[in-house]
Amino acid sequence: MDYYEILGVSKNASEDDIKKAFRKLAHKYHPDKAGGDEKKFKEINEAYQVLSDSKKRAQYDRFGKNFQNQQGFGGQGFGEGNPFAGFDFSGGQFNGDFSNFNFGGQGNWEDLEDIFGSFFGGGAKQSRRQKGNDIQVVLDITLKEAFFGVKKDISFRTFVVCQKCDGLGYDKSAGVKKCSKCGGTGQIKEKHSSFFGNFVQVKECDKCFGSGQEPNKICSECGGSGRIMGTKSISVDVKAGVYSGQMIKIQGQGEASLRGKPSGDLYIKINILPDKKFKLSGDDIFTEKEIKLSDVLKEKEIEIESVSGDKIKILIPHDFNLNDRITIKGEGMKRNSGILGKVGRGDLIVNFKLKTPKKLSSKSKQLAEELSKELEKDGD
Repeated sequence: MDYYEILGVSKNASEDDIKKAFRKLAHKYHPDKAGGDEKKFKEINEAYQVLSDSKKRAQYDRFGKNFQNQQGFGGQGFGEGNPFAGFDFSGGQFNGDFSNFNFGGQGNWEDLEDIFGSFFGGGAKQSRRQKGNDIQVVLDITLKEAFFGVKKDISFRTFVVCQKCDGLGYDKSAGVKKCSKCGGTGQIKEKHSSFFGNFVQVKECDKCFGSGQEPNKICSECGGSGRIMGTKSISVDVKAGVYSGQMIKIQGQGEASLRGKPSGDLYIKINILPDKKFKLSGDDIFTEKEIKLSDVLKEKEIEIESVSGDKIKILIPHDFNLNDRITIKGEGMKRNSGILGKVGRGDLIVNFKLKTPKKLSSKSKQLAEELSKELEKDGD
């Protein structure tokens, strides 16, 4: 099969696209995973070793598979940037510790760690990321609150820092001792066997949570975790001009982590509730105004209320079609980030609704008839 088809990319794919496709497929078909496929996995590696190397890729594009004369997985078969660069897949030396190999730079090691970490439950990189989970909540606000800005108090259930031990997970006055599991290093080594051979994985000690210290007295409130389930309440400043769907990030206000590690972040998604009088579309606001025919004929000023509560007076033009709209510039929604940082407002767009009397007196009907004849004359 064509190497591009194996990785599921086009012939114009960038190096980054090829790398992403390889990593995704390597996760999916690794033989040590449930549902893995050793044959498919070898095909994926073979395709990647060629397409990740610019010289080999150019030769492959020109001559096809036979350009490398069955080079396969041996020695130089992997191109620069491959997460497995530096390993010899054709010999027996790969059946030892990963620590004996050149990983070709920090970037390649992180790629390799991402792939194997998903198979064996983490690693040093995962340990660095350990913090509380991020949380997302939806905050409902009115259109006027979105226009003027508002301060809101919100509450939600999540893990919070244990107040009894201040998040430590133990009684500070009782002191600590060297961790009996990791010997004070905060890390433990685990040896794994895989399709590629045996390797040693360094991960955070699960007994001391990476601190290297074991408490003499565990906190009775949180059981040593440093957190308990509770309700967190915070105040949020919503700036004027916020839009529906906008996310507000508050760092460190998400779920509390284990034993004093950083908390996750809080993401607040803004939801602007429907308004009875106004409808928001981008920065523009639409409203409907009911008017009488007599007001139009007498060229009476029409009063329009904006979302800010201001009263705006306008005149209906002589030849105006009531099915059309009138746009009042700069009376719409505030913009909190315009082009080149310019701050302004959208427009207020008014639709008119003609109000007719429920019942006409005989005199009114007579006047209407006379008016109709007069208007017909003007139209000639």
